[in-house]
Amino acid sequence: MFVTILFGDGQMEMFNLNCKLINFIHHLKERCGLDFKECVELMDSSGKVMDLEARQRSVAPACSVLAERHFYVLLRVCRDDDTGGQKYVSLLNNYSQSHPELTELLRKLSDPNKEPDGKTRRGRTKRSNKNLSK
Repeated sequence: MFVTILFGDGQMEMFNLNCKLINFIHHLKERCGLDFKECVELMDSSGKVMDLEARQRSVAPACSVLAERHFYVLLRVCRDDDTGGQKYVSLLNNYSQSHPELTELLRKLSDPNKEPDGKTRRGRTKRSNKNLSK
């Protein structure tokens, strides 16, 4: 069981899922050249963040969070001083050229309440997320 992590200048690394999540995250940071104090996340191809930050000390198996044979993009979690929330920064360089679909996904992750510039629908106001689930 393995996953492939995309990062850097088009780099791909395969990681074994047969380990505890705490060890997986430690090994991920080590192999990708990151400081162990940094907060990191993984995003799948649909834009879903795997919530590693909340599980960074978990002894649950990594395969309980990550799907085998999937590709994930490595993200750095930063604090947004303007909003007080979280901001995700892709650690895959030039992703807008190699994976253009990630540009919008990352924007939505970092600011889920903001609508894309210049895109309104016939004067309608934005509905809250509560109304979308009906």
